[in-house]
Amino acid sequence: MNEPEYVTEQRRLNALCRRWRAAGRFAFDTEFIRDDTFDATLCLVQATTDGEIALIDPTAGLDLAPFWALVTDPDILTIVHAGKEDFEVCLTKTGHPPRNVFDVQIAAGFVGLGYPLSLARLVHMALGQRIAKGQTLTDWSRRPLTQEQLRYAAEDVVHLPDLYQTLARRLKDNGRMAWAAEEFATFEQATLYRKPVEQRLFKIKGSKRLDGLGLLVLERLIEWREQWARSRNRPIRVMMRDDVLLAIAKRRPTRARDLEILRGFPHSRKSRVTQQVLDVVREALQAPPEQWPKPHEVREADPMQKAALSILAGFVRAVCHEEQLAHELVGSTQRLTEMLDHLRGREPEKPLLLRGWREAFIGRRLVSLLQGRTALRLTGWPARLRLDAIPHKPKDSARPRTGRSVARRPRPTP
Repeated sequence: MNEPEYVTEQRRLNALCRRWRAAGRFAFDTEFIRDDTFDATLCLVQATTDGEIALIDPTAGLDLAPFWALVTDPDILTIVHAGKEDFEVCLTKTGHPPRNVFDVQIAAGFVGLGYPLSLARLVHMALGQRIAKGQTLTDWSRRPLTQEQLRYAAEDVVHLPDLYQTLARRLKDNGRMAWAAEEFATFEQATLYRKPVEQRLFKIKGSKRLDGLGLLVLERLIEWREQWARSRNRPIRVMMRDDVLLAIAKRRPTRARDLEILRGFPHSRKSRVTQQVLDVVREALQAPPEQWPKPHEVREADPMQKAALSILAGFVRAVCHEEQLAHELVGSTQRLTEMLDHLRGREPEKPLLLRGWREAFIGRRLVSLLQGRTALRLTGWPARLRLDAIPHKPKDSARPRTGRSVARRPRPTP
């Protein structure tokens, strides 16, 4: 590894950005802390191309606009490992999400290496090299940085170009580059980094028991808490706990005393905060019912529906194993439930498993299985266990047909 360059001058940063723009691609990573602030505090940016590593120090008063302009430029390829949090910093600083991304962690999942893999594990599996990871909990805001910190930071990016070359080649060989590109494109959606509040409602423990009005109060309280935390640049979790918001949504207090005696309310002596909460509750109570969120639907546990869900989940895992694609990329059991709800007419929106590469890879096979056009058969027990999908013989055909295994599609190149 070449000796990294520590960048503290604007003129040098501008020159490096021009060089990376001319190259058409670069790799980067960031070091930040967010223990005591609403937004992450950027402490270091590591970038590389053609073997030259630059460690850019934002604490030196640098204007990083030329760098973020590269990240948001659709003509420049940006290579990262697990880049969501790095891109969140970009979105916060510029108001724009990244463009033209290649995430080596996601790419590894499409070529049978697994997902999600740590950088050290991925470098070892794909390149046969080892890197040290010993500075995970370091304080990156302190200066000067130690030699160990600088070496750790450089190793976070030095292997990314080689990983890109190796994984891009395997994606092309396996015919999955378009699938990976579709997944990379999700980084360009601003909602990836901060989902709308209505999509976060049921993440709060106990919220599924609220009625529509209670959910509206909770939704408004979540928005208020976020704005409050942002204005103070404090972490959301320390401003007011989720369980306190839930208790307010249940009780819907209209008087200061009703709120102040609430156990766990941390600002009972701050009249301004108390009044703001009461105002939020009052405005929600005045909203017409058509604005209320839809309560969580409590469904009876149908044993056969649960069994079908388990079978489908097992089938997905078997297909992913045979065709060397990480099942974590396909999605969780929740995605299967969303597909079943859509097929039964409960949800009008087309689910993720029936869109894009997921539909091509597994969605159509799942629908065929649900509609009885294929059956499952276990073979090879115990040494070489397989789960085969067998097409049913059409009733009007006298000609026998052979069964098709989930493994009949060409296997990806190891």
